[in-house]
Amino acid sequence: MQALWYLNMTDDFVTIHGDQWKVEDIQEPVEWAKGESWKKVAWLSVEHNDDHDHCQVCWWTLFDSEELENGEGYISGKHNWLCTECYEQFIKPK
Repeated sequence: MQALWYLNMTDDFVTIHGDQWKVEDIQEPVEWAKGESWKKVAWLSVEHNDDHDHCQVCWWTLFDSEELENGEGYISGKHNWLCTECYEQFIKPK
């Protein structure tokens, strides 16, 4: 059985941040992310030991920035991150 988010894709590719991704390359992290609880927050360097984090699906860089595309995302209770685009495209309840 195909995942519901896959049914919204054309061919075997999906666009994330303007880049084409093979659906098969992101299917596993998307399915994993659906099992997590996510909360939208700003990424703040004072709350982290690093200067950035990456989206668990597309590896987009999240860091302390006023630009929302990089400066906020979704965090799980396990301190994993999703960029807003991946969350809204694959995880957000429809």
